[in-house]
Amino acid sequence: MENLALYLVIALAVLLIVLNSIATYIVCHTYFEVKERRRYQILFTWLVPFVGSLLTIFINKEDYFSQKHEKQVGNNPNITESQAIRYASAARHRGGR
Repeated sequence: MENLALYLVIALAVLLIVLNSIATYIVCHTYFEVKERRRYQILFTWLVPFVGSLLTIFINKEDYFSQKHEKQVGNNPNITESQAIRYASAARHRGGR
């Protein structure tokens, strides 16, 4: 019985580390306009077990997978073609070039 409890604790710890690692990978490979957001999401992922990683994956999965499948532009590997067009058009409307 004691061994079963130990195996359960080890399995839960491994699951926690795997989920947090996946969430951290997704956050690190998602483009954010505000760079501090990445730091806060990683801290949230690791400080709030299970719930933090699941929420982080859920919140960022759409952005991560849409960016992954779009064509990358310029020297910045984190910005997609559609984001570059959106930023350029917004700059034109503000009077910038």
